[in-house]
Amino acid sequence: MTDQATFKESLVLSVYDFILLLLKLTPKRLVPLVARCICFVGRGFVGRDIQILRQNLAQMRELPIGSDAAREFEKQTFFSHICSALETLKFSCNQELLRIDGKKQFESLLAKDRDNGTGCIVVSAHLGSWESVGWAMSNLAQSNCYALARRPSCKALTRFFDKFRARLGMKVMLSDRPLVLKEMVNALKKGGLLGVVMDQRPAGGRKTTVNFLGRETEFVCGPAIAARIADAPVYAVFCVRKGPMHYELISSEVVPAGHGIKDTNELTQRMATAIEGVVDQYPEQWTWHYDRWKNAAACA
Repeated sequence: MTDQATFKESLVLSVYDFILLLLKLTPKRLVPLVARCICFVGRGFVGRDIQILRQNLAQMRELPIGSDAAREFEKQTFFSHICSALETLKFSCNQELLRIDGKKQFESLLAKDRDNGTGCIVVSAHLGSWESVGWAMSNLAQSNCYALARRPSCKALTRFFDKFRARLGMKVMLSDRPLVLKEMVNALKKGGLLGVVMDQRPAGGRKTTVNFLGRETEFVCGPAIAARIADAPVYAVFCVRKGPMHYELISSEVVPAGHGIKDTNELTQRMATAIEGVVDQYPEQWTWHYDRWKNAAACA
């Protein structure tokens, strides 16, 4: 539970809500045009993000800074992120607007463990419409669904995301709570679903190093610890953009129920490998502007 908001924070939240209202009233066919306008106008306000993106593309995809290929990929990436964000926000207001394919495959994975009451961890990444993965969990499962999330520094933003995720049927489990690992394990043992977007650089806490996109990369390992303790299955699920207001769920089993794997690093590596596979398929939809590889070494 968050503290009572100050006047300034309430004002900021009102601005967020007003922007959401404008987006709700925008015809869905105009959303890509709005996204392109935001990309054009907003580039001057995200200079640090652009710098990190360019460094990551040069380091990880061998796209030299300033090259035509790098500039084109940069444009595609920012448009994809903005457009997916706008479409997801609009979708949260009216869940009839978004076409999402691939739900049956994900539902069949969940059905495997429904009869024995086993909970599961759903791993995703900052790719496409990752918040829509939470919607799919809450709509296709017959259990409580939780999203493990970081606490935003702005209380108004916290309240905005709480309302946004509630509209998608998700309960938030904050990753900075002292007993969050115990909460995760209890939720799994009670048959709940736990969604984790785990491709950001860990902000302290439990972490390990795995091979990701050919580099030694730090990953959070709390989800792997929870899966090990609860002996819970892990699925990788992503919601990739296929066209205007059209997405597809890509789901696969990372480890089955009763996997018996006790090595936390091995479990984390399997999760990272699942994310890596989808990033390779849809690189322009992944968030390359995170500072993930500071002081990271290339893997042989």
